[in-house]
Amino acid sequence: MKKWFYSAATLITVGFVGAAVYLRTPSAPHYSADTAQTAAETYDARIVRDRFGVPHIFGKTDADASFGFGYAHAEDDWATIQDVLIAARGMSSQFKGKAVAPQDYLFDLFKVQEVIDTHYEDQVSPEVKAIAQGYAAAMNLYATKHPDDVLPGLLPVTEQDILAGFVWATPFFYRLDGYLEDLFKAEDRPNVSPWGQTSSLDLPDAVRGSNAFAIAPSRSSDGHTRLIANAHQPMTGPYAWYEAHLVSEEGMNTLGATFPGVPILAQGVTPNLAWTHTVNRPDLVDIYALEVDDEKKPTQYQLDGKWVDFERTKSDFRMKLWGPFSFPVKRDILWSEHGPVLSTPTGHYAIRFAGLGTIAPGGLGALGQWHAMNKATNMTEWRAALETRGVLSFNMVYADREGNIGTVYNARMPRRIEGPKWEEILPGGRSELIWDGFRPLSDMPQIWNPDCGWLFPANATPFNLTDAACNNEKANFSATFGLEDRVTNRSRRVLELFQNDDAISRDELLRYRADTRYSPESDLMKLVVEVVTTKTDDPTLKSAQEILRNWDGDTVRTSRGAALAVITGTRALGYEYMEPEMDAMKALAITADELMTTFGRLDPEWGEVNRIVRGDVSVPLDGAPDVLRAIYADRDGVGKEGVLNAFAGDTHIIVAEWGPDGHAAVDSIHNYGSATLDETSPHYADQVQLFSDGKFKRISMTLEDVLKEATADYRPQTGR
Repeated sequence: MKKWFYSAATLITVGFVGAAVYLRTPSAPHYSADTAQTAAETYDARIVRDRFGVPHIFGKTDADASFGFGYAHAEDDWATIQDVLIAARGMSSQFKGKAVAPQDYLFDLFKVQEVIDTHYEDQVSPEVKAIAQGYAAAMNLYATKHPDDVLPGLLPVTEQDILAGFVWATPFFYRLDGYLEDLFKAEDRPNVSPWGQTSSLDLPDAVRGSNAFAIAPSRSSDGHTRLIANAHQPMTGPYAWYEAHLVSEEGMNTLGATFPGVPILAQGVTPNLAWTHTVNRPDLVDIYALEVDDEKKPTQYQLDGKWVDFERTKSDFRMKLWGPFSFPVKRDILWSEHGPVLSTPTGHYAIRFAGLGTIAPGGLGALGQWHAMNKATNMTEWRAALETRGVLSFNMVYADREGNIGTVYNARMPRRIEGPKWEEILPGGRSELIWDGFRPLSDMPQIWNPDCGWLFPANATPFNLTDAACNNEKANFSATFGLEDRVTNRSRRVLELFQNDDAISRDELLRYRADTRYSPESDLMKLVVEVVTTKTDDPTLKSAQEILRNWDGDTVRTSRGAALAVITGTRALGYEYMEPEMDAMKALAITADELMTTFGRLDPEWGEVNRIVRGDVSVPLDGAPDVLRAIYADRDGVGKEGVLNAFAGDTHIIVAEWGPDGHAAVDSIHNYGSATLDETSPHYADQVQLFSDGKFKRISMTLEDVLKEATADYRPQTGR
């Protein structure tokens, strides 16, 4: 008996040891601080921070500037950049667990790493490689100086990691995740979108708005050219704007902003020109229903009447358990001639989309295109940069010192055959539906130097961007493009404001940009009409109806009807007032109860309810969802926190202008400040009050001017 006991104990011990070895997360090779320092010393970068902590980076080369930029950004937002880096390796679930495992599976399914390994040499220019290398070197230097903040196994960061981030993330900007989620039953839908990771709320549509205004000298009251960049993003996280200024002796001088992990400015202003983006929704994804030989374990699919073998590989990643332990996960990956295949509760579907790395050009071009846009000195060079179509989507909006303005509905649009309903799920058995190639950018809607003298590309139809006489006609563009018909409140209000103003002053433009009203034709105002005309015997609801009956549609902070209207509207129709989610009177009843409980009245001032809270700072805000002063907050926030705390919408805003003399002036504002995560920094919340008040700060573009207000001046490669 004793012998048996010892044998069993030995087996159990061996089993535990074996399990521990099997589950222990493999450690990466040691990366030394000396190695990082040696690499850093090959760069020459100077970081000067202005009175608001905004980093102005000066380098001899573009790569030097990228190195300095990476280091400054890491100082302010290392944790977010680190999250981006692990996602760009398909390693998120190793550190975050089961909830993000679908993200790592899709990383493998889309062959992101294979694209990098195969096409890094032939699809990435030496200049772009150098920029990515400089940024990666900055990550390694910062990380080795702050080892306690670094996830195990992260180092060294490589230029391939930086580029993989583009391949992985850029298709989600045009809502690839939405197409994928629709294939699953509600309880099985994977939350894989980077947008879905932007807050504790699953509100991907709430941060997809953006505004951009371009005014030519012919339409301004003083002969100025103006561009306002007003992209609506999350206020924190991987898609929050970070403001910087990059200068090199190779011709780069750009003030602007970008996202964590991106080593160049995605939107900005140079002495000669400015550009910004707004999110568009071109149809860049096709889904094919496959007929397979075995629903449970398919090995073949039908194509043109023949059975074809799936290409079969494995997704191989680790999923966090506890401490140093993680579980190795292996899942089958299937590919058809169409592309990657998803096996879902409703069937087997192949996906083909712009940015899929196996369809040339792959997803490696975004950094190169943004670099070329930063380096352009005139409209011809800037437009040439767009022709690469490395950036898969976005409306591109432009203005320059010569008075040119323009916009392009940018999309790497598949070259499809006419006839099929491409917006629907397609039959997978027809090879003629497998497109291979893309339309030239010249085929997409665009307007350059319109006689009307102004443009407002946002997130609505691309056929309603200016006065009617200067718009494109939808009939002139292929139905295969899937161009949106959406009309937002923001687009309605801009037309109402601009069409009757033949000479727009700077003050008027800034006032229009920050407009807080809903149009009478907006979906929210139509809902308000429905609510106030619905019969009810409830005395509280009758009082609420009377408040809404007298509300003028304005969301200025002093409004006493906005709280009832906006919160009820977002509950009933969603954050963009697009899809019914709740009965309107039920939504009104819930909202009325919360307002009475929290504020003791149904009509508190909107500024009491609508706030921006940052550390110890809490200030009121004008604005609401889908007004030009766009502010998004948790519609349940009053019941949970006592206020609505803004998490998205207006964030980083740039106002660029050139007078008749060609001199550039740039003002900007950030929702919080340059210190994204450092609560001890004076720049953690130093722009909040300005942001609340609708004011801006002037940004300098020369070293001489920056030094006049410098609060820090150092070279990270030398530590001095």
